[in-house]
Amino acid sequence: MTTLDMFKLDSWDQLPAMPIYMDQLLQLVNQMLAPLNIPAVTKTMVNSYVKQHFFSRPVGRQYNRNQIVAVLVVTILKRDFPLGTISQAILAIRESRLIEKRYAEFATAFEQALRHQPVMVSTTEQTTRAIQFAAQTVAYHLLTEQALA
Repeated sequence: MTTLDMFKLDSWDQLPAMPIYMDQLLQLVNQMLAPLNIPAVTKTMVNSYVKQHFFSRPVGRQYNRNQIVAVLVVTILKRDFPLGTISQAILAIRESRLIEKRYAEFATAFEQALRHQPVMVSTTEQTTRAIQFAAQTVAYHLLTEQALA
């Protein structure tokens, strides 16, 4: 097995329930995503995500689960998608008010693709399909890079 075969995003319940500060956010996200060999998230990037309305401003300089998930997903997706496309997706997910469910859909599709397992895209629900397709796109890109290395 390769590092990608074993990669797993923390589940919603594994993410901090209490708000965390920027340094903790950066450490958590960068540690979790390190096996993907993608550029580390910086304070400047997180501040840019806030300015671009990927998620709301932190309260008391602390970030909650919704914001942590947004940083994780944006960081993964920006490997293959322009920020404008990601912004549309994030907005649709926020408006659905199903952030926990959508994160689980993303994580499942991403991890299954990395494990060479078929991702069942049997729903006609557009947001779920878009999430699954996006997760697979990035996963297959990472697998391609690994195969060529």
